[in-house]
Amino acid sequence: MNATNHYKKYSEILSYLIFGGLTTAVSMASYYICNTKWGVHYLIANVISWVLAVFFAYITNKCFVFHAKERSFAGLKRELQLFFGARLFSLGMEELGLLLLVSGLDWGENPAKFLMQGIVIAMNYGFSKWVIFKK
Repeated sequence: MNATNHYKKYSEILSYLIFGGLTTAVSMASYYICNTKWGVHYLIANVISWVLAVFFAYITNKCFVFHAKERSFAGLKRELQLFFGARLFSLGMEELGLLLLVSGLDWGENPAKFLMQGIVIAMNYGFSKWVIFKK
């Protein structure tokens, strides 16, 4: 398999990882600022970081990763509902994981957030590829 075919085969995953990394950076930076710099409780800081990251992720996933062509009002409404619904589910899982790791297992807040972000990225890729932006 030549380099061009190899890239085409894996371009979606590569793009998702790049934009997922940027989304993670948005999430982690906003979480850090809220929690560490401004003293916001870690669970509230996580929700704030989630909102900012989800807006960023929707735009980049739709336009640059899955190249979704939907433009009708009904279709966009469906996409947005599914996207935010899936992200709400993963937020719930992340909040639960943070609560268990930080309060239950006495992990540090930032290491717990880092671990949970990895789990959330994998879940969100599956939701986006097979449910939200499926071709």
